[in-house]
Amino acid sequence: MGALTDSGQAISLYDAEDRLRYANKTYRVLFMGGYDGPLTFAGILRYADQNGLGVRIDDDIEAFIARTLPRRRSVPRKAFETDLVNGQWFWMEHTILPNGWVLSIGSDITALKHNEKSLRQAHEAALLASRTDPLTDLPNRRHILEHLDEALVAYSQSGSVLCVALIDIDHFKAVNDTYGHDAGDAVLRRFAQGCRERLREQDLLGRMGGEEFLLVLPGVRLNDAVRIVDAVRAGFPGDSLTDHLSEMRFTFSAGVTEALPHDDRSSILYRADRALYDAKAEGRNCTRIGFEAKTSMPRKASSLNTIK
Repeated sequence: MGALTDSGQAISLYDAEDRLRYANKTYRVLFMGGYDGPLTFAGILRYADQNGLGVRIDDDIEAFIARTLPRRRSVPRKAFETDLVNGQWFWMEHTILPNGWVLSIGSDITALKHNEKSLRQAHEAALLASRTDPLTDLPNRRHILEHLDEALVAYSQSGSVLCVALIDIDHFKAVNDTYGHDAGDAVLRRFAQGCRERLREQDLLGRMGGEEFLLVLPGVRLNDAVRIVDAVRAGFPGDSLTDHLSEMRFTFSAGVTEALPHDDRSSILYRADRALYDAKAEGRNCTRIGFEAKTSMPRKASSLNTIK
């Protein structure tokens, strides 16, 4: 018995009527404290619940007992993990002996659970990093295109509406050439922050690369899409740029299009890109709309209060 007492495992033995016949020191410390009876499984559970011992129970103790007792002897052998009130985790192995007694052996797996949590957090962090542009904290090209694909599927299934916008910051190369890439990075970060402040929660913005961004606007018609883009323009770049950039005038051009029943990623981006090309060709700092691909060139959005 000395080996069982000093093993570090939590060992108990209950008879066929669920009366405790043996418990080593570890089991008593974790599940019983100073409890001295009645030494039934249900009585020990109630005492532990009242005194901050034993298994963590999130609901009513009597409901827990009512669920647990019928399962105690449902199978000859079972193993499961459980967390305790004190933060430890144990791997429990229950064996029904030929006489109906229950032998329970619990092994401390707290360190393994902590390692498992650390690995899971590391995996989640790596997954987030693989989907995020490190400069702006926006979805990167791959991730925003995945969002676009999902939005197109939802659009085709729901019969709702969907718009997208390709946005390009005007004369961005000149900023990098004149003031350096740190200054250009500041402009990109400020643009991303301004979008977060002005876009709806369901809108999705990602960095396609360089100074180009893709905006996915579910549930929005063309008129409202243009207004959303122009609201972002009205607040760009804001007041958080470095001193040597604070007095410069920054603008962007945008091409907006609405999803059509036959659209896939390529077709909708083609129309948005052609509209962005028009906005650049017509002087920048404006929004243009891309219509059906069969149209020779995207038409102007002058009736939508386009800013030039």
